[in-house]
Amino acid sequence: MVNYAVDLYQLRYFLEVSRTLNFTRAAENLGISTPAVSKSVALLERSVGQPLLTRSRRLVQLTQAGERLKAHAERVYDELEAARLDLRGEAGSPAMLKIGSREMITNYLLGPSLLAFRKQHPATRFGVYELGPREMAAALRKNQIDFGFYYSAEIPDPALEIRRLGRLDSHVYAAPSLWGKSKIPKTFDGVRKLPFIAPRYFGADPSEPSLDGFPDQENPRVIQYEGEFLETHRRFALDGIAAAVLPDFTVKREWKAGLLSRLPGPELGREIFFLKRRGRPLPKSVDEFVETVARSIKRVAY
Repeated sequence: MVNYAVDLYQLRYFLEVSRTLNFTRAAENLGISTPAVSKSVALLERSVGQPLLTRSRRLVQLTQAGERLKAHAERVYDELEAARLDLRGEAGSPAMLKIGSREMITNYLLGPSLLAFRKQHPATRFGVYELGPREMAAALRKNQIDFGFYYSAEIPDPALEIRRLGRLDSHVYAAPSLWGKSKIPKTFDGVRKLPFIAPRYFGADPSEPSLDGFPDQENPRVIQYEGEFLETHRRFALDGIAAAVLPDFTVKREWKAGLLSRLPGPELGREIFFLKRRGRPLPKSVDEFVETVARSIKRVAY
């Protein structure tokens, strides 16, 4: 006879295994032993009367029943977390918030939000992690981070909720030493022939559109260098190594001082988005944090 009573601890352990697809890693995340996790999942399978996982030495996969139960389990724990946050109210502060981000967003946009949050919630600790789009989507799905900020909404994952926060205008910049005694390029075609540094995180698909918004598919440029971080692009431009697409606010002083030239080209820019796992409850204080980030975008954009 099947016993349909489900223990919440068993459900929690199964949910962690379903997210990591690895018993050892799930046990480490839960702070218990691997045999304890394995036994708990086996008891849960006995309770529901069917296998939830297929196991081999190297591979753990969800069965169809496991996929269905995972969806139910996420809703259960989302409701429990929502209840906890509701009962705690605004008197409590999150013990820790884990944020996925990108270098430019972290360095130029998160500072005011972190300072404002600390005044209201001085005990909260933060982890800020620089992640590519696939890494960020996976971390959000597995609850390894609480929320994230990214340049693009092109993260095709129905499990995620994505909200636009604003736009930062960009242009092509280069130091006059890049063209030496030649004349400054006056046309976009001339600009495209300059050596460029383009953004590329490690392992990225080269066929994907560039994160700096340059229309390489229609008007390819000469990409002589690739680099992940915006500060690398900024330094390459200032040092006369390459032309770079840079957000205007990051080089405003250098442009006004004549250290960099703004070159002709189409309208470029980076949209900034907020991401979280769909249905996951977050403290109300996170909404205030996100709104401060949105205000930072408006402030630096003008």
